[in-house]
Amino acid sequence: MSWSDLLRQGTANPTLTFAREKWAQPGKFLWVAPRETVTAPTGEEYPLCATVYFKDADDVVKPYQPSMDGMTEADDWYVGISGQPPE
Repeated sequence: MSWSDLLRQGTANPTLTFAREKWAQPGKFLWVAPRETVTAPTGEEYPLCATVYFKDADDVVKPYQPSMDGMTEADDWYVGISGQPPE
């Protein structure tokens, strides 16, 4: 699947995890966090943009920013976790 497909599916179902077939290390995955709102200093609430998080092989989680290849060229995204067969 493409990066766009991943964003659509992950936004629709935030319980899904995603990985790339090219990731050699097992246990890596990312997910799209559910939409939230933030309150500005003015008291008004605004929607946050979708945030994608990445859990690496060392069990550290960080916001994920894919490479250009990951966004524009890759079609090897799948629902699942690296090192495990696609669901």
